[in-house]
Amino acid sequence: MNEFQQDLSGTPARTLAERHIEAIRQHGGIFVDAVRLTRMPMMVTDATLPGNPIVFANQAFMELSGYSLEELLGQDPHFMNGPDTDSATVQEYEAAIRESRNATLEILQYCKDGKPFQAMLFASPLDDGQGTVTNHFLSYLDITRRVRAETELQALAAELEQRVADRTRELEAANARLKALGAEREMLLVEVNHRAKNSLSIAGALLNLQGRRQADPAVKALFAETQERLNAMARAHDLLSRSDHVQQVNAGSYVADLCAALEALTEGDDRIRLEARVEEGIFVSADRAIPLGLALTELVTNAVKYAFPSPRSGTIRAQVRRPQPGRIELVIQDNGVGMAGVREGSLGYGLVRSLVQQIAGDIDIRNDAGVTVTISFPDLPPREAAS
Repeated sequence: MNEFQQDLSGTPARTLAERHIEAIRQHGGIFVDAVRLTRMPMMVTDATLPGNPIVFANQAFMELSGYSLEELLGQDPHFMNGPDTDSATVQEYEAAIRESRNATLEILQYCKDGKPFQAMLFASPLDDGQGTVTNHFLSYLDITRRVRAETELQALAAELEQRVADRTRELEAANARLKALGAEREMLLVEVNHRAKNSLSIAGALLNLQGRRQADPAVKALFAETQERLNAMARAHDLLSRSDHVQQVNAGSYVADLCAALEALTEGDDRIRLEARVEEGIFVSADRAIPLGLALTELVTNAVKYAFPSPRSGTIRAQVRRPQPGRIELVIQDNGVGMAGVREGSLGYGLVRSLVQQIAGDIDIRNDAGVTVTISFPDLPPREAAS
């Protein structure tokens, strides 16, 4: 219910309101008719009377409030306030009335049947030209649907925010689990690579012992070559176990490490020099590193065996580079005697061609002032390289 006052008939406020409304009807002319007929709910109060009572209301206001004109005359302009009307808004309205200034407020009002509605209230004072306020014009705009829509929108927004927050927490939890699984996987890969390196090193050592027991130099050479192949695989696993990214190998470090180990092939022979030239920032995946290391081992071993027959001397150079975006090259070059049929048809070159196929690469062999073998293969995709 609102603050409507019952039975104002015969009261001074009601009697004066009836006289004023009659005067307004007689002297207002077309302006009174315009206010009466407008679709904007409006009422007029008399500021010269005690309590600033209502002295006029148009048809639109009567339809909005549910009261007849007879019921409205003499009422306090606050009569539609109710239990949930904001007191601060009422105080703001009263301050505007006291200070004789315009006011625009959103306020909760109650109709005759007790139904609440949200209204935009426009209050304007009217003076007599001498600075004395004689009346107040109050206009109402029903904004219930707008306020309800805003409330529903806010509720939907809050629900959406809650859903987003819940989903974010779920994703964060899932991401934490993935990180934990990733870290565990990294640790397992490190352990696997470490154990693989140890196993291959042991196998290489056993081959070395077995090779020393062989009297036939050709058989010894086969044991040595096999041992170097196992060592190349062991070094790849060793680098993987020590790498910041256990699925990638720094190609430059890998090639330099292999070349340093392969210097044992020329031990006691000062005629042959082995060099490594590498570019920084080149990485190859684990599944490419081992075939690449085996290919390098085979090519260097082949060059040591065939490129420099005594008393010829020279250099074997291993180089890893990126000639263009998306491609990596491993180049093994010597300035020896060049290609011979026995060299090209050896087991080592057949194995190299098979290894190059494993890494989806191409091989180019040139016999010009020695032998240059270029192995070209795809670079790591950006997404894989960043992982």
